[in-house]
Amino acid sequence: MRTLVIAVLILLRCGAANAQMIYQCPQAYPGKDAPSALLTGAFMDSGDTPGSRAYAPPRDEAAEDGYDTAYIFADDEQAWLVCDYGARKRVKGRFHDGHEWNQRMRDGAVTWWIKLAPRAGRCNVQVREVKSDSRTKSTWTAAAFCKPSEP
Repeated sequence: MRTLVIAVLILLRCGAANAQMIYQCPQAYPGKDAPSALLTGAFMDSGDTPGSRAYAPPRDEAAEDGYDTAYIFADDEQAWLVCDYGARKRVKGRFHDGHEWNQRMRDGAVTWWIKLAPRAGRCNVQVREVKSDSRTKSTWTAAAFCKPSEP
């Protein structure tokens, strides 16, 4: 019985260490300091306060209906998900098997900063375009999937 309890405690600790945190950008700009704007992209940054230090942008990876960007943060770095709103310039991607890959929006009007939990570790930001049936309008989704650093 004692061996079983120890084994369960070890499994619980390992499971907690591998827990994934998900942070999502709101679909519309939530602040009161700017006109309402729709989500058009996202990236990550680090620093004690929003905009205090520019994180060297990693290379984006093409993904179906958008793009992914991977980030790694040191344990003592404060990480931020930066949601971008109101961009009007669409950069076309490449078509493959009936889907567009690596499209994006540029020159957003306003950003919203989401503070991540300490020790964000490795994060992957996924930005996707969701096209409506009419193909004339689309919306964007953006989320960061983060795994804490290994102890």
